[in-house]
Amino acid sequence: MTRKTISLDIDVYRGLKQRQTRHESLSATLRRMLEDDKDPADYLEELTANPPKVDVALLRRRQANPPHSFRPVRKRHAA
Repeated sequence: MTRKTISLDIDVYRGLKQRQTRHESLSATLRRMLEDDKDPADYLEELTANPPKVDVALLRRRQANPPHSFRPVRKRHAA
């Protein structure tokens, strides 16, 4: 693999480092950032071609009986 040395302004370098994920090289970060973004219309075409399967019975059960949260109830302080 051929390598090329480049110079970056410090603000550009810091922005690049912020976008870098763990265990990712700077080259991989740049490659990921430079990939062409998908047009939102492409996602719609995929969804219409392969719609997700929906368990209607499950949705109706959850609407009638929503799952309860396991978080403790917060006590309100008297003002």
